[in-house]
Amino acid sequence: MPAPAPAADTTSAGAAPPSLDQTRELAYAALLDYARRNDHAHALATLVRALASLTGDACWLWPQPPGGDLSMPPIHAQPAQPRPAASTDGATPDAWPCSHSGTVIGELRLHTPAGLTHDEWGERLQPVRDSAAALLAGLVEHAGHALPGSLALQRTAMHEAGTYVWEWDLTTDVLGDIDEGERILGYPMNTLGHTQADWDRVVHPDDHALIDHAFEAHVRGDEPLYRVVYRAKAADGHWRWIEERGRIVEWDRAGRPTRMFGTQTDATLLRELEQAQADRLAAEAASSAKTLFLSRISHELRTPLNAVMGFAQLLATDPALAAMPGQRQQVRMIHEAGEHLLAMIGDLLDLSLAEAAHLPIQLQNVPLAPLFESSAAWCGPQADGSRVTIQVEDPDAGASLLHVQAVVRADPTRLRQVLVNLLSNAIKYNRPGGNVMLRARAADDEWHIEVEDTGHGLSPADRARLFQPFNRLGREASGISGAGLGLALSQSLAQLMGGRITVQSALGVGSTFRVSLPAA
Repeated sequence: MPAPAPAADTTSAGAAPPSLDQTRELAYAALLDYARRNDHAHALATLVRALASLTGDACWLWPQPPGGDLSMPPIHAQPAQPRPAASTDGATPDAWPCSHSGTVIGELRLHTPAGLTHDEWGERLQPVRDSAAALLAGLVEHAGHALPGSLALQRTAMHEAGTYVWEWDLTTDVLGDIDEGERILGYPMNTLGHTQADWDRVVHPDDHALIDHAFEAHVRGDEPLYRVVYRAKAADGHWRWIEERGRIVEWDRAGRPTRMFGTQTDATLLRELEQAQADRLAAEAASSAKTLFLSRISHELRTPLNAVMGFAQLLATDPALAAMPGQRQQVRMIHEAGEHLLAMIGDLLDLSLAEAAHLPIQLQNVPLAPLFESSAAWCGPQADGSRVTIQVEDPDAGASLLHVQAVVRADPTRLRQVLVNLLSNAIKYNRPGGNVMLRARAADDEWHIEVEDTGHGLSPADRARLFQPFNRLGREASGISGAGLGLALSQSLAQLMGGRITVQSALGVGSTFRVSLPAA
């Protein structure tokens, strides 16, 4: 709610106490509030808050004099702009009875302003005392009676949905339901104050102009409804988003707004969801743009690269090079470099498509035994060149003991790609004379495919960065070829097939990479 236009200050030093006409207006407003809401307690709270704001003094309305037999707590309100402390410091509030039909039913307490006697101030407060007594009598009469069913249901439904009602008297700046806003922000009742100026203190400084603009547009008639979303500081110190709607319901003869009703809703969760949706759409757009770029650039690179590799193959078969072993070796190196670059382009494109979930995956039942055999054979030349031995355990041998078959649910082409990547890494980062073991174990509804090596192992810090694209864990200068894409791609492929890759490793001992996939 926006701040009201500045009003005459009746609480500053030397200002005259409120007049009888002013207290009479408060009394009428409280009765009108009850007529609209049929809620005695709300009208009484509004009356006390308005009186505290008008007088600049703390006010109490006791539903019974001391020693009375009514079990109702007092209604208390503090002013937004207290009277100078020198006039009330240490002084006990004065008291005036509130009588209804000749019976004292309550007591109004506040300090007597300077320049007035107790009786004179009591006479000026008489309209307020009469209205308070009438409302207290109704409250006592209806004590224990529940709200009408429809009203109680509406209020409960609104509260459950995080929506609360507010009422603003622009002439006194009193908010009739600020306790509802306190509830949204987690403050104890009666801690923020009772005026719009009090509420403004919890509104984010950057949002005041936004609120004022929305209010002024409604006052001018540019907008049929006042609506704004702003931040307010909660009791825990965090900023919460508040969506506020309202409408002016009363105007004075000069065309100035005097009363306004509206609702407040905690919009924090909705705002966070909207931001998360925007972030997700932005990430998807960036991912799609990256995938499209890589798809196009890979096509542009493959065309000249295929030409280079084709001419290298032609040169390798040229009889003129038979007597020139040095040149034949250079041609072979050209062809091998082209194959490496072509494989890297393929991995890069596959990784991009996998991360965007655009890589086609054809799930089917895949027997592990022939897959192990073909993968090990594929990596055989690399193992021979590195003096590493590949050992393959027959997965069906262990499966037969469990009366099951070693069959997983996966894409056979992509699973072979994962196993070849893991076997290739286990060979590259092994030691001469080392071993690589390929095996499978059944576990509940999964199969665990393990690739174990006798390499140098990984530190905990390296394991945390293991599946990051282009991260070779400081081995760029090791002389071992690679782009740091294989493990990242393998993890993405495993996840697309409903599985995952985990690793166990110890420095100086070796590593075990485990691919877990659903059983067929």
